[in-house]
Amino acid sequence: MAVYCREGEFAEGRIPVTSHATDIPARLKAIHPGWFVMLNARTQRFEIHDADQPGGTLACVLPFDALDARAIEYARRYHVSRLSETAREIDEDNERLERAAQRDYLARAADKTCEALSYLRRRTDTDTIPKELMKS
Repeated sequence: MAVYCREGEFAEGRIPVTSHATDIPARLKAIHPGWFVMLNARTQRFEIHDADQPGGTLACVLPFDALDARAIEYARRYHVSRLSETAREIDEDNERLERAAQRDYLARAADKTCEALSYLRRRTDTDTIPKELMKS
């Protein structure tokens, strides 16, 4: 569901945040002139809206309980101008996770192979097993 809000106006259970002790709304506006802050009365979460965004103004919901400097860093990190950099970071993280999963899989396979060879060494009817496998 698209959310449409206007800067400084109440809308759909959202309260405009036009001033703040640490001036977060103005600091966000300095980064991107179309941004404004709303408080969702139902979820009690702060939201950053973008007046220039097509298809609804909701840009992101802040994952913090308070409106503070973390909101600035969060907005900068996920701003569209950093889209390619964010995509690269996600790809690098996914590759790291994939390599770790592959290492774990190979380690488990090696353990199971060692267990199987150990079992076979203890058996007396191992004449059909190649001797080079038995020594490793």
